[in-house]
Amino acid sequence: MSKTPSPPQSATEGLSVAERFQRLAAEWKQESRYLSNSAQMAMLKPYQRIIGMGAPVVPLILEELSREPDQWFWALEAITEQNPVPPEAMGKVRLMAQAWVQWGERQGVLDHGS
Repeated sequence: MSKTPSPPQSATEGLSVAERFQRLAAEWKQESRYLSNSAQMAMLKPYQRIIGMGAPVVPLILEELSREPDQWFWALEAITEQNPVPPEAMGKVRLMAQAWVQWGERQGVLDHGS
């Protein structure tokens, strides 16, 4: 009797949500470092996998944004179905990051006091 081969395991399988996020975020930063188009950055596989992780990664993305503003806005909007960025901040990464971090604090998703 032949044995059915098991599907290949993901490199991030068995990791905690935080560990998986950190690994995928590092891959995404590596792959996107020479891209300037945010849509192209968001279409990279590691970024799409982060979006696929859903709500549990929102605090991790917000923490990352508070440390180092970057193009996490597409993922946050896709996961939360929210966009707290005021029109005057559009296109200004630091202001956009600040709006999202403040949103996270108001929603109780991000707590800088802990």
